[in-house]
Amino acid sequence: MDISIKFPVTWAERDALGEAEIRFPAGWDDYYDLLEECEYPVEYQNGEIIAMSHASDPHETVVFNLNGILYNILQELGGYRGYPSNRRVFLENTASEYNADGFVVKGEPVTHKIRKGTTGVTNPFLVIEVLSASTREKDLSEKLPRYKKTPSIRHILYIEQDRPFITIYDRIGDSSRWETVDYDSLEQAVPVLGALVPMQKIYENVVITG
Repeated sequence: MDISIKFPVTWAERDALGEAEIRFPAGWDDYYDLLEECEYPVEYQNGEIIAMSHASDPHETVVFNLNGILYNILQELGGYRGYPSNRRVFLENTASEYNADGFVVKGEPVTHKIRKGTTGVTNPFLVIEVLSASTREKDLSEKLPRYKKTPSIRHILYIEQDRPFITIYDRIGDSSRWETVDYDSLEQAVPVLGALVPMQKIYENVVITG
């Protein structure tokens, strides 16, 4: 299959299309073929490949800060494993696969194998998304409901990239109900896996614009 005919493969081809997010009707085979060659991040949902755009400096700064914070928390806890955005989350019950900005597995990861060397983790315990103007609508209206329907996910963090605003979703027991709490000040601390994390640390070196 010559995927370069059907989908953009390089960053230059992707950038030439212009828009922040582009969707292509596709099957799983198309998606995994593209993963083997494309230079830019892609996700899959509802029979569509979602071509992502470049991440901004605030986005990557927040993600970098979070990686360090999670590493320290997990070192203290034990029994958890953390992953950055280049490890995919496969949501079996909604047939979707995402590049979350970070996630944590409790215990050992369970993987879904599509083909040799291509797997997604199916049992995230905590999922993190850093929101931007171009991804906020999809993250809230499309990804969030699918995360909530995934039984293993107990906690979801949605973090605005350029203003101090974090929403934490915590599953209530084993139910399908969730508790939602917002944090909106750099003077506050947010609970992450039992640790209180100052928002100042999450937004360190980020230019606040909102």
